[in-house]
Amino acid sequence: MQQPVHNSSTWYEATAERGEGWPSLVSALQCDCCVVGGGFAGLTTALELARSGLSVVLLEAGRICWAASGRNGGFVSNGFALNVSSLAGLVGNEQAKALYGLSQLGTEFVREAIAAHEPALKMGDGLRVCVRYSDGGKLRAYGDHLQREFGESIDINETLETRRHLKTDRYFDSLYFPKAFHIHPLRYGLLLARLAEEAGAKIFEYTRAECIERSGSAWSVSCGKGKVSAKHVIVCVSALDRRLHRWSGSAVLPVATHVAVTEPLKQDVIKTFSAVADTRRAGDYYRLIADGRILWGGRITTRLAEPRNLAGLMRGDMAKTFPMLGKAQVDYAWSGKMAYALNKMPLIGKDPDGIWYATGFGGHGLNTTAMAGLLITRAIAEGDDRYRQFDVLAPRWAGGPFGQIGVQASYWWMRAQDWRDERFTRDNLPAS
Repeated sequence: MQQPVHNSSTWYEATAERGEGWPSLVSALQCDCCVVGGGFAGLTTALELARSGLSVVLLEAGRICWAASGRNGGFVSNGFALNVSSLAGLVGNEQAKALYGLSQLGTEFVREAIAAHEPALKMGDGLRVCVRYSDGGKLRAYGDHLQREFGESIDINETLETRRHLKTDRYFDSLYFPKAFHIHPLRYGLLLARLAEEAGAKIFEYTRAECIERSGSAWSVSCGKGKVSAKHVIVCVSALDRRLHRWSGSAVLPVATHVAVTEPLKQDVIKTFSAVADTRRAGDYYRLIADGRILWGGRITTRLAEPRNLAGLMRGDMAKTFPMLGKAQVDYAWSGKMAYALNKMPLIGKDPDGIWYATGFGGHGLNTTAMAGLLITRAIAEGDDRYRQFDVLAPRWAGGPFGQIGVQASYWWMRAQDWRDERFTRDNLPAS
């Protein structure tokens, strides 16, 4: 009989050491920069600003990395949630190359921070993206395009090589990205917080920013019993608070995804310590983690309430690819809420009033949050204007509740197309 999951915790929380945490702000402070949000974007920004010699206060409404940053799949790779072909269609090929280069800065920041301070946070190298149905060679062509136009390192594997690593007849060709890696995201976020504090940043948990107002030549950030006066305010709150900064908050939609972690297993179907994803429009992503456990994610949706029997649903998804995993016990299952802009690109910049913002990292957040922190810091501390490359993707109203309805309908449509394409592929395979 399946045992109940650990409802009170994610696997990340169960395997990270938070310590005593940080206090709440109950007084008035002055600083150069006030960062709102204690996820990866806010933490990287606070760290880099403090390293630049500026005084920094970071406000977090809950605990550091308690939301999407501390709950995600842990994949680190170049690029964005929007693929480069679609990105080039939006901004042109040369601008897409420039943006892709900025995304690489974020990947290398994460890699170097971990290597320098806590190498054990890296849990494996490489990312394999697998074709789940016959695509007429589109994935191979996309891999060729990434190599040729964007200088990405990729190995293009045929079906036999793919199935050597992943023993399932559901996968065909695959792309392998050797420079990608995967990590323990919550421990990485806590590392960023410790480094930021060591660099001089002041961090406050359970301190919700309630209002940002201009006060003379500075900004005033009200937060319950406390208040911060700052020359610069940087809002990095994702989808959990879309009212504090309307300029960026109205341009994103909250989207949920779900993750499960199995019991320790002795299995012979996932034979790689690289991260894995598939090419379906609404695909799965997974990886082996400590003690032989499998971390499995997917089921992206705009329905934010956690489903009943989430563990059973995730176990069923595993079994669709690897039937033997349908018997695996799920020890942890949880949901995470992230922010998506309609074009699936991050929103990074400064609004007309002068407030900085960084949000919309859903689907590809580890490298892009680091990139955002670097770009905003260099703009404030050095006058570097490379952040302006995101001006062409400036915030646009996402439609509010109507946008959520539309996005959910599109996800249902994508799932239907995935089912159709997989069924067609299975029905047309040659007899073995």
